Amino acid sequence: MIFRFLSAGILMFGLLASSNVSAGELKIAFVDVKSAIENTTQYGKGLKQLENMKQTKQKELAALRDKINQMDKDLLNQSMAMSPDRLAGKQQEINNMKKDFKRKLQDAQDAMTAERNRLLQGINTKFGAKIRELGKQKGYDYILTKPAVLYVKEANNITAEVTKLLNEAK
Repeated sequence: MIFRFLSAGILMFGLLASSNVSAGELKIAFVDVKSAIENTTQYGKGLKQLENMKQTKQKELAALRDKINQMDKDLLNQSMAMSPDRLAGKQQEINNMKKDFKRKLQDAQDAMTAERNRLLQGINTKFGAKIRELGKQKGYDYILTKPAVLYVKEANNITAEVTKLLNEAK
């Protein structure tokens, strides 16, 4: 939090210093990075793929969880009739399945995180290039992002334009 305010303060100091040098010539724009990225078609498609992946993993995990729960119930109902060795063997089998379930759950979470990061990495790479391209094309001196700015006149908001450029990029 302090870093944000410090970086915003340094940025504003730089803006004020440069505005004194060339008073009426400073051209500044603003972009909401999160909104620009989340409104791209690539991000939307990626989210659909993530959702499909999540549903598939959830079905697999639910089936394994149901199997474990059923085995627990069966063991509880039959434990009185089992020999101690057979009971210990069944308990060990259930414990191994529970460990396997936890491993698969962690693997699924890791896979989802990796896929989301891959999606964002691809868009972020394009984002930086498109911002530089737009800045040069429109002659902006600065393009600021949402966390660094407390107020921006809506006329200086280029978020929709950046989203459009990202959607056009291949």
